[in-house]
Amino acid sequence: MQWIAKVGIVGFDQRAFKASLAERKASLSELNPISRVADRIVMQVPDVPNAPAAKVVGDLGFDPLSIGKPENFAYMREAEIKHGRLAMLAAVAWPLQEIVNPIAVDALRSNGINAADVLLESGGASPSLLNGGLFQAEVLPAVLAFFAGCAALEQPDLENRKAQGLAWNEYPKSFSGNFGRLPGNFGFDPLNLYRPLSSADKIGVQERELANGRVAMVAIATYVATEFFGQTTIVQATPALFEPIIFNSGFRAFMDSSFGMASMDGSIEGVAF
Repeated sequence: MQWIAKVGIVGFDQRAFKASLAERKASLSELNPISRVADRIVMQVPDVPNAPAAKVVGDLGFDPLSIGKPENFAYMREAEIKHGRLAMLAAVAWPLQEIVNPIAVDALRSNGINAADVLLESGGASPSLLNGGLFQAEVLPAVLAFFAGCAALEQPDLENRKAQGLAWNEYPKSFSGNFGRLPGNFGFDPLNLYRPLSSADKIGVQERELANGRVAMVAIATYVATEFFGQTTIVQATPALFEPIIFNSGFRAFMDSSFGMASMDGSIEGVAF
């Protein structure tokens, strides 16, 4: 804009223009290519050449094993996002399966459908590597189909990088080519929730996704450890988190004090509750 203003007011000075352009190119060339790529993939690029690199999204300064080194940062960030997304799904599906599965099996069997109870092998716990439930004939095909779907989703990206002479865990070290996308961006936003956001809002969403994904990964590890060492299900181990609110003593006391004439204490067909 400054150049345009000068051209419009005092005319075009070719020598000054070339000198300014050369200075700008020199300043850009001083940037470490890997740092420039890192800035791009974490969605923040310094506005001023030679300015300090923008803070990495999700960087809390905790990396005791030095896993996120510049040379493999792109790969590790992509892996973190993928594992975090899977963990967020699993953190909800894990206890939900332990609650819903017995109800669904009983309902199907009462209607004459001989449904297999896939949680019987693992003692009511969601199947995992440690309890052996994943290798059942009813479960293993679904697990394989899930991984096949994930592979199909990533295949175009892998082929793109292979065509550039890169290995499966390598990414282009420049702004050009396939690295124009953000890590974890597979173009899937059917509700158009992310694309309309401003840059600042997008960074906020990315921070929240990483934070929630990290918490979910810890939660899944806790589920597995609790069920393996405690020989119980996560729902039974923490009933207060999964008990229907109508059976909570505090809620029942509140309802009875508020609606004494319609006390929740009583029975249904002679069965006390």
